[in-house]
Amino acid sequence: MRVPLVVRSLVAIGMAAGLAFGQIPDAAADPTPTPSDPPREIIAAAAPRTVAEAQAQLDQLEAQQSAIEEDYNQAQIALADGKRKVEAVQKQVADQQAAVDKLTDQVRSIALLQFQGRSMDTTVQVFTSSDPDSFLGQLSTVSKVDQNMNDTLQSQQLEQARLESMKRGLDADVVALAAQEKAAADLNAQMVQKVADSQALLDQLTEAQRQALAAAAQKQAATFDVSDLSGSDANARALDAVKFAVARVKDSRYVWGAAGPHAFDCSGLMLASYRSVGISLPHSSSAQSHVGRAVSTSELQPGDLLFWYSPIHHVSMYIGGGKMVHAANSRSGLRIDRVSGYHAHFAGARRILG
Repeated sequence: MRVPLVVRSLVAIGMAAGLAFGQIPDAAADPTPTPSDPPREIIAAAAPRTVAEAQAQLDQLEAQQSAIEEDYNQAQIALADGKRKVEAVQKQVADQQAAVDKLTDQVRSIALLQFQGRSMDTTVQVFTSSDPDSFLGQLSTVSKVDQNMNDTLQSQQLEQARLESMKRGLDADVVALAAQEKAAADLNAQMVQKVADSQALLDQLTEAQRQALAAAAQKQAATFDVSDLSGSDANARALDAVKFAVARVKDSRYVWGAAGPHAFDCSGLMLASYRSVGISLPHSSSAQSHVGRAVSTSELQPGDLLFWYSPIHHVSMYIGGGKMVHAANSRSGLRIDRVSGYHAHFAGARRILG
């Protein structure tokens, strides 16, 4: 007896459908996007002999910290995007699996009915049927039924192949996320080491040298009162963002990758300040440098963002009177400084509102 096409394919279909749906690793484990550039070079410095040398080495270490912080934030952005993608693909795979399962059940049922119907010779069925005329009338539709069966089988096989392709793509995305997690963890470890290096350098200094460094930092620092903003023609919401940032100086600390409520890194402070007035900013100083519009130093207004280093990896907020507020680094914390005295290369300014 000739076995129909759908029956011959049934075993293969059952094997494909019976494969266990691969377990997908939890995408919400540890964060880890891969930075676009390799970590910045870390340069070991000799022990300082003078306060000036100590200040130069601290500046270098803190610049390295800032660069690593930026890579870390970029990695976190990429990881968040990757996780959203994986979650979306997971749902697509689950929907596709349900569609394949449904088609597989249809093929199995059709194949079983066809097999049962063709197990007896047509002539025998005519003579044994209780209604031979009705049975003969049905024969005219047999070829159409066969075509429908074959169409269903082809659809099932096509959707099964699509499902397998989606699974392979999802597996690749999950592997990429794991690599990104490791990259972010490596950047975090580098930052921890840079902070430890700064502290080790300070520990090498005499008490007099440490006091001289503190005095220099105090000379660079500035005071500010929000009443100084009265009369400014800056955008009202930008002024509220300034007030938010300045208020954080007193009771918040620097933590890389943080954006509040009581800990911030440089771009995190800008993000939180503008978020308080309904404006969304990316958690990255280089990404923030593309938001709003460019302004020159001669037209700065309170609320404008100031960018530092090349490539950009630090951001502060201009608050008026030649002063800025920023989350400086793990040693200095959040502070208000004079713009003209900041040691880093100035890379430009952007106006977010107005």
